[in-house]
Amino acid sequence: MSLISFKNLRLFKPSGYTGKPGEKPGLPDASPPPVLGIPKDIFHNPFFFCFIFALAFASFISYTPQTKALPEIKAGEIATSDITAPADMTIEDVETTEARQREASDAVLPVYVLDPNVYLNGEDKVHQFFEAGRDWLKTPAAAKDYDQLQKVAMDKFGIELGRSDFQALEKESFSPDIETTLLGLIGKYSNPGLILSKSLFIHKEDERGFTLVRSPGVEVAVRPSDILEIKEAKSRIVVDVNALDLNARKKGLLISLSFGFLSPNVAFAKTETEARKEKARASIEKVFYPIKKGKVLIRKGDEAGPEAVRLVEIINDALRLRRPWLVGFLGTFFLLALLLVVLWFYLDSFLSRKAALKSLLMIGLTVAAALVINKILAYFAGLSSQNSRFFLFAEAEATGLVLPFQFGTLLCAFLSSSNVALIFTILNALLAGYVFGADYFLLIFCFVGGLAAIYGVKLYGRQKRTNILRAGFFMVAPINIFLVFTLHLIRERLGAMDQLASGIFMGGIGGLLGAAIAFVLLPFYENIFQFVTPTKLLELSNSDSEIFREMALEAPGSYHHSLIVASLAEKAAEAIKLDPLLVKTGALYHDIGKIKMPEYFIENKNRKKDIHKDLTPSMSTLVIINHVKEGVEIARKRHLPGPVRDIIEQHHGSSLVRYFYQKAKEKSDPEIEKIGEETYRYPGPPPQTKEAALVMLADSIEAASRSLKVHKVDNFKRVIRDIFDSYLEDGQLDDCNFSLKDLRAVAASFLSTLEMVYQPRIEYPGFDFEMKKKRSEKNGAPNHDRDSEPPEDVSN
Repeated sequence: MSLISFKNLRLFKPSGYTGKPGEKPGLPDASPPPVLGIPKDIFHNPFFFCFIFALAFASFISYTPQTKALPEIKAGEIATSDITAPADMTIEDVETTEARQREASDAVLPVYVLDPNVYLNGEDKVHQFFEAGRDWLKTPAAAKDYDQLQKVAMDKFGIELGRSDFQALEKESFSPDIETTLLGLIGKYSNPGLILSKSLFIHKEDERGFTLVRSPGVEVAVRPSDILEIKEAKSRIVVDVNALDLNARKKGLLISLSFGFLSPNVAFAKTETEARKEKARASIEKVFYPIKKGKVLIRKGDEAGPEAVRLVEIINDALRLRRPWLVGFLGTFFLLALLLVVLWFYLDSFLSRKAALKSLLMIGLTVAAALVINKILAYFAGLSSQNSRFFLFAEAEATGLVLPFQFGTLLCAFLSSSNVALIFTILNALLAGYVFGADYFLLIFCFVGGLAAIYGVKLYGRQKRTNILRAGFFMVAPINIFLVFTLHLIRERLGAMDQLASGIFMGGIGGLLGAAIAFVLLPFYENIFQFVTPTKLLELSNSDSEIFREMALEAPGSYHHSLIVASLAEKAAEAIKLDPLLVKTGALYHDIGKIKMPEYFIENKNRKKDIHKDLTPSMSTLVIINHVKEGVEIARKRHLPGPVRDIIEQHHGSSLVRYFYQKAKEKSDPEIEKIGEETYRYPGPPPQTKEAALVMLADSIEAASRSLKVHKVDNFKRVIRDIFDSYLEDGQLDDCNFSLKDLRAVAASFLSTLEMVYQPRIEYPGFDFEMKKKRSEKNGAPNHDRDSEPPEDVSN
């Protein structure tokens, strides 16, 4: 049967109970006083920190010192002082660029297009002309009008022939043989291409030739001698016709008709030529040349030459065209502010507000540290690439990989959760890619390396600080090397093997360096952000520490009590899936305040002398409850983590010091003086976490179990049940989110531990430590029961 059940629990507070224990009604809520005129509440506002971080990051990233323009100087003037380059600049050589573009444009040959439709249309005209002539022959002789025929030939076919030509055609009856011969002559000179006149070559075609586009996708380079103009074609036609075995009339007709139907079919393509020239200009990349800061352009006392003057003007123009710093700062600020606000809302969605704010501060400060560290190392890496002759250090593109991008991820993963570390990884990768020249490949490198860091910490655990080195050495560094090789294969331009080797070397060194930096910063982060790591808890719970040695000497009873409380609480924490190491450490430290005045506590005081005998109940209560305040002070001085301090502060909650409260009520006259509980309650607050509540329960259970004269299971059960019920009724467990299932598991664990702690041992043969024989003989009967006294009812 469970120790804790609804039947046993008194869930309703007694009448007269108002508010939380120890609460003093009537006191107004006092806001914390401002610091330097700034309300303290603002330091708990996440948006204030988002603003501060965004402001700092944007200033650091976008800051560029303002550069003054160089003094204006004219050619021939004497420089009154040295004129030097104000900053490292890359200047466009406009004249060289324009000269190269002009050369590329001039190198483009003029484009001419051969129109095949010209010959086809001419061929069609020849056919129609001869068909019309044959129809004309069919008209009666009296109706034949040569003038009308000449007019039709001119208007319809665009050829001019004399009467004698038409009479000759009439005699030849517009012979198909003449038509066929005519088409052959025209095709012979039209197919290679005919130009109207070579006098139209005004684009240096005579010197360079031109490009002839014969059909879409088919073009040839042509010299002027390779193509005929109309005049040359006609001359060659005359030669060809005279060489034919024909009578003089037919030869004359062929020459006249060829001259009439022959047309140019090659023309200059101005639009296409200009388009090709523009494409050639665009293919020429701009020419830049670097100018180092401090380079002397004109020395003092020298005469300014045209080239130096031009350089000064170019630099001043470049400075005027630079984006104002404020514009870049505002853009970067808005971007970072948006990222940080989104980050806050995400953290707040799965963490408590306090934990989310702590994570936001840690991420912000880590990003700031990463920016500073990476900028400094990037500067020295750049110097190394410039001055080193060793090939592994000489590749400028690979030097960026040596930066410890993953040290922040290792810290977040070790100190916080994987979710927080993943958020930092994303933010860190985005900022790295943005800061270092919008490098997409660097962003991938940082992100995947960060995932490796998270997994490495999860793989090796958080029990030892050295595990952060193992995660960096055996997980981050190898993944960095693999990423360098993979990204090298992905890039469009496959670099040299020296560059790949340098990148692999730098990537591996970057992983090792990140782990080393994280290892060095880890203790500082633990102290600054009050993170409680297993390593820290193991150090704090070491029994050889100074505070425990002092406690064992000054307050041995309290020390022994703390050991048993720690054992009780640790086992119970394991039962309800809490952090047993944190609970154990808090239990070991919960009574360190008793070191100040150990003699006032029953477990430490001399049995022959009762110090509280001469004190009033209220003064005794003040001394008793003061050990909580003293414990918190000692914890602060020794820089104990926040959760441990909270356990010390809350391990009595705002519970009532029942012994002295009852004693005060017994001594007072209720008609004259009314004794209130306020004076006899601990200052609190009640436990805010399950860990603090667990230590409070274990503390009371251990103390109450010591008061038992008979250590039997039924008595232990009664102690546990009454203590639990008392705290529930008093409201001490209202804020720690214990479930009934948790309480049952805790009660069962306490019972099991108490049984082991107070396990009876067999009697030593031949010894009578308790003088039982003498007592039994005196009473007249033997007694073999070691615990002969009846159990005492314990109500705390």
